[in-house]
Amino acid sequence: MKKITTWVLLLAVYLGYIAPVSLVAYGQGIGKTMEQRMKDTPEGLKFRLSEGVEGAETREKQQLAATDPLSESDSNSLLKRIPEIKPAVDDKTDFAKRIGTLPAPKTGNKNPVKFPSDEQRGTPKLDTTGQTLEVVRFSPEGEIPLAPDLSVTFSQPMVAVTSQEEAAKYAPVELSPQVEGRWRWLGTKTLMFDTTKRFPMATKFTARVPAGTKSANGQTLAKDVSWTFTTPPPKAESMYPNGGITRRDALIYVSFDQAISPDAVLRSITVTGGGKKLPIRLATQEEISGDSTINYYSKQAQAGRWLAFRAVNSDGLTENALPGASAINVTIAKGTPSAEGPLTSITDQSFSFQTYSALKFSNGYCGWRDNRNCSPFESWYMEFNNSIDAAKFTTEMVKIEPAIEGLKIYPSGNYVYIQGYKKGRTSYKVTIDGSISDVYGQSLGQPAVATIKVGSASQNLYAQGGYMTVLDPTSTPTFSIYSTNHGAVKVRLYDVQPADWQKVSGICSSYQLRRRQTPADTRSIGV
Repeated sequence: MKKITTWVLLLAVYLGYIAPVSLVAYGQGIGKTMEQRMKDTPEGLKFRLSEGVEGAETREKQQLAATDPLSESDSNSLLKRIPEIKPAVDDKTDFAKRIGTLPAPKTGNKNPVKFPSDEQRGTPKLDTTGQTLEVVRFSPEGEIPLAPDLSVTFSQPMVAVTSQEEAAKYAPVELSPQVEGRWRWLGTKTLMFDTTKRFPMATKFTARVPAGTKSANGQTLAKDVSWTFTTPPPKAESMYPNGGITRRDALIYVSFDQAISPDAVLRSITVTGGGKKLPIRLATQEEISGDSTINYYSKQAQAGRWLAFRAVNSDGLTENALPGASAINVTIAKGTPSAEGPLTSITDQSFSFQTYSALKFSNGYCGWRDNRNCSPFESWYMEFNNSIDAAKFTTEMVKIEPAIEGLKIYPSGNYVYIQGYKKGRTSYKVTIDGSISDVYGQSLGQPAVATIKVGSASQNLYAQGGYMTVLDPTSTPTFSIYSTNHGAVKVRLYDVQPADWQKVSGICSSYQLRRRQTPADTRSIGV
C-alpha cells in the first residue's frame, strides 16, 4: 500500500512539471497555425451579398406616453425660476476678432525703473572748434517746368531728434511769395517744404536762409544764403481747328499748360482772315455743347485751362463770320497772362486753318500721287478739295469703263475709294456725277473725269507652307505654287532620307537661302 501511494505521489509530481510545458507547446502550435492562416488570407475587406426580399420590414410602433399640456400661467411660473441671462459687454462687436496667440514667455526678471529719472543730465559737450554752419545744397533752382517741393540741406544738425510736429516748428527758410504747404525735417539736417498742390506756374520764387541761423550745436550761419527758381509762363498745348478745312462759323479751341482766365487770354488773341482782323468773342456753353468736337476737347482738358471762342460779323451774328476760301490765322500774342502767377508769355504762339471753298475735283490716281505705273492690285483714289457727304453719296454716282469685277466704292473724308479686280495693260475711264456733294451742302455741278492706265502686274512666284511642308499622306500628293506673269516654272525634285535632314534643313533656312548653296544631292528622279 505504501508503494502504491509513493508511486502515485511521484506520478503527480511528474505531471505537475510536464503539464505546463505541454500547454505552452499546445498554445504555441495554435499561434503558429493562426499566423500562417493570416499570411494566407489576402488583404482587404471581404463581404458577401445576397438577394434582398421585397417589402419593408414590419416594425412595432412605440406608444407615446399620455401627457397633459401645461397652461401658460404654469409655464411662466416654471420659467421664472430660471435666473435671467444677462448679455456680456462684448457680446456685440463690429468685428469678431479671433483671440490671438499668447506671447512667448520672456526670460529674465522685470526690474521697475522710474521714468523719467530723477537724475538730471545736461546736454553732452561737443567740440565744435573749427566748425561752421553752412548750406550744403538746395533745390529747385533756376527755370524749371514743375516744382512739387523745396529742400535745403545744412552741414550740421539743426533740430533735436524729436517728433515731426515739434521739429517742424523750427523752419529757418524764408519763401517769397508764400505758398500753401507744410515744412518737415528729413533727419536733422535736411528741411523740406511740401506744397499742398504744387508751386504755382508763371511765378518767380525767392528762398532765403538768413544770417545768424543757429544749428542744434550752437553754430550760426555767417551770411545770407538765397536763390531763386521760376515756373514757366502760360503756353498753348492744343488747338482746334489746326490745319485742314472747316466751315465758316467754326468754334476755335485752345488749351494751356496751366490755369488761365478766358476773358484775359481772349484779349491777347488775334484772328485774321481775308486780309483783315476779325472780331471775336467767347463761345457760350450752349454753343460748346452743340459742337461735338469742341465739347469732347473741353471735357478732356483740365478745368480752368482752356477757352473756346469764335469770330462774329460786325452785327454780332456768327453766320459766315469767317471769310470763305481763306486762310485763317490765330495768334496768341506774347504777354498772355496766367491765372496762377504774375509772369506772362514771352513769345507769340500761332496756328492756322482754311475755310472751305467751292467743291472741286482735284485728281484721280492709283497707289500714290504721280504714280505712272498702276498695278492691277492697287486701289484708286478720287480726290476732292472738301470732305464728301457720305450720307448723300451713292455708288450709282460713279461710272467706270470698262467694267471692273468685284467693284467696291465708298467715300471717306475728301476721297472716293475704288477697289476691284482690274485687268493689266488696260486704260480705265472713271466718271463721277456732278450731283456729288460735300459736307457743306455744295454740289460739284459738273462731272469729274479721270483716266487711269493699268500696267502689267509685277512678276511674282510663291508657295504656301514655308520652307518645310508635309504633304497629306491620305490623299494624292499635291504641292501648289502660285505665279503672276510667269510663262513657265522649272521644278527640280530630290530624293532624300531622314539621315539627310541636317544637311537639307541647313540649305533651306532663311539665312542660307540668301547665299548660294550646293544642292544636298545631284541625283534626279522621274515623276
